[in-house]
Amino acid sequence: MKKVVLFAGFAALGVLPAAAQSPVNFNARGLVVVSDADMSASALVDGKLLRDNTAKDVLTSIKFPVERGSKSVGTALVSNSLLGSAKTLAVPATGGLAYVLESRLRPEDGVAEYKDVVAELPAGEKLYVVDIANIAAPKAKFGYAVGRFPTSIDINKNELIISTLQSGKELVFIESAPDGKPARFLNLPFGQDSANRIIDISWHPSGDFIAFTLTSHEVGLYKVLREAGKLKNVELVGKSIKVGVEPTTGKFSPDGKHYFVLDAKAAAGKGTAEGEMFVVDFSMDGSTEHKIAGNVGVGVNTSSFAISPDGSSIVAVNSGKSGLPWSEAGSAHGSSLTLLKIANGVPSKVADYPFEGIFPTNAAFDKDGSNLAVSVYEYQEYGNGTGGIEFWTMTKGDSLSLKKQAGKVSIGKGAHTMRVIQ
Repeated sequence: MKKVVLFAGFAALGVLPAAAQSPVNFNARGLVVVSDADMSASALVDGKLLRDNTAKDVLTSIKFPVERGSKSVGTALVSNSLLGSAKTLAVPATGGLAYVLESRLRPEDGVAEYKDVVAELPAGEKLYVVDIANIAAPKAKFGYAVGRFPTSIDINKNELIISTLQSGKELVFIESAPDGKPARFLNLPFGQDSANRIIDISWHPSGDFIAFTLTSHEVGLYKVLREAGKLKNVELVGKSIKVGVEPTTGKFSPDGKHYFVLDAKAAAGKGTAEGEMFVVDFSMDGSTEHKIAGNVGVGVNTSSFAISPDGSSIVAVNSGKSGLPWSEAGSAHGSSLTLLKIANGVPSKVADYPFEGIFPTNAAFDKDGSNLAVSVYEYQEYGNGTGGIEFWTMTKGDSLSLKKQAGKVSIGKGAHTMRVIQ
């Protein structure tokens, strides 16, 4: 009896043994993230790559629950680039394979600086397939060409939709075989002005529609035409609509009724004004015009966002001025998360949560929305440096809030896009 009372007393005081607590909580089987070793975050501003020529692009997969040491984390060499969109990686919810876009190629070893990295980094064209069946031991399998300057990829079961900047391959559909090889490969009709291109693309939860963001700062919708259950073609639904100043990545709500789009207001890393989250309500049958149903401010230099599995909240990832060259005032600081509450499809701001770390780029909820993972491109560390995955706990309901967890997973410098294995 005395032992029971003593244990209860320790619990009340919060001094249970460390084994009863974990510095990292994330309710999923795994997490996959890609890291771009070819440039520092500040290269987006001043063009100086500041890279280690021995460092390589990698895909890292993390198995949960995480353990100390290297048993929970594995890496595979896979070419990737920050200069795609927030969708340069696609992973089925159940895992098995990961698909990585090679948006840009690795610069030659002698190259240390560009006037404009976005304009001058050499074009990639491949999609790489990685075996992640063993989450802690990923294995790169093969790659194949999909089009020059691929910008975005999304997955619906075994169906991949990819956008590229290459004429004639603006919209690519791939039905993936169980081994990751393309069972079908279709170049679909783009249906836009020849000077326009898709920079971001999203499957509707039903698999019957595809939303897209254009270089013309517009957002639009395709209807998927199927025959015997197989995708045959797509057709535009209505006219695309202007959204904000610099719309980037978008996602459908879990119920498919609303489409959320980030407006970063400026090119990546160069923003000075607060970004916005827009809500687009599509006319799915084309009988009326698509419309903007709401908007709310987020942070400065917002790169992506995550929607909770129940659709009740959104977390946007802001890098602020953290990506500035380290010699400039405000550099390496200003990263934050913006927590939004969703009511009737319209977001409202709850709070901002500052944290340390340079150029956070992606966020992902675990399968029940209790925890959030955030990828951090790098830290203000000299030497080779690292990137990281940081974790936050979500309090749901009327007291909606975030709290940073004590532990993180250190990975290769340049961590950006993440996906969850449920």
